[in-house]
Amino acid sequence: MTEHNLNDNKLPPMDFLQLTSRISLRCVEATLEHDVEFKGEYGPHLSLVMMLEGAGHFMLNQQGPQHYRPQSFWLSFSQHNCCGYDFFPRHHFYHLLMIEFSAELIEQIAACGLGPAGQAWVRSAALTDELSRQMQALQQGLHDRSPLGLLHLESLALEALWLALRELQQQQLTQKNLPVARTYHRERKRLIAARDYIGQNAAQPLSVEDVASYAGLSQMTLKRGFRAMFGITPWNYVIECRLREAQRLLESSPLSLNDIALHCGFAHASHMTRFFQRKYGQTPGRYRSTSEQTLSAN
Repeated sequence: MTEHNLNDNKLPPMDFLQLTSRISLRCVEATLEHDVEFKGEYGPHLSLVMMLEGAGHFMLNQQGPQHYRPQSFWLSFSQHNCCGYDFFPRHHFYHLLMIEFSAELIEQIAACGLGPAGQAWVRSAALTDELSRQMQALQQGLHDRSPLGLLHLESLALEALWLALRELQQQQLTQKNLPVARTYHRERKRLIAARDYIGQNAAQPLSVEDVASYAGLSQMTLKRGFRAMFGITPWNYVIECRLREAQRLLESSPLSLNDIALHCGFAHASHMTRFFQRKYGQTPGRYRSTSEQTLSAN
């Protein structure tokens, strides 16, 4: 949620533009290869994040965790130094746009009454059609770096802030705040351990009971927390791990489809094919043929 976070070299390449001394833009469209975690102290800030796709969670000044959700936006605000924590899980595709506004606007935002006076706060809501269109216009505008283009981008960024504020104020008036799932520190560590355990044992028969027992969690906590933290259910993550290994073997080994399926934990080739086609849009056999043709061409 801060400028420091999205400048870190652990994150994938992004479009960045310092519009004026008051506004900067960052756009990320990439899949993370590794978990990314940030902790630190930051100065006064005003940030608007609009996310079409992604996952993770964050905290501000030891407040309860909030989760990044697709098709949502967040407005993060502090008039003073504050502590922040962000976690972005690997293997997710991220499509987000972040706008950093200068301290000049902080007093005006404080006057909107969206949070306790003098305290840091984060507010979120679902992306409206207007904000989605604004995000698209901002991304398209990044290609025009002419003086007139930059002026247009600045006006779009300020309008995006206005649209977000209007939506949050309406949300506050109607008292329909989005629920925030709480995942505490010890629980987060156990959920990461559960995720890593699945990754190491995906080819073996696995049950929710086995994974929950290994991580020291109840089955309900595992299922609820895993989806909230990683944006996927434990069972679907098992399938993803098996499919990644199948993809690797299809590219690099002469094993038959049935042998690959059994090696990866699927019951048989047709079982693997059903999931593989659903994820990659083609059968394992077609995928292997395409990979071989690509290698031959190179």
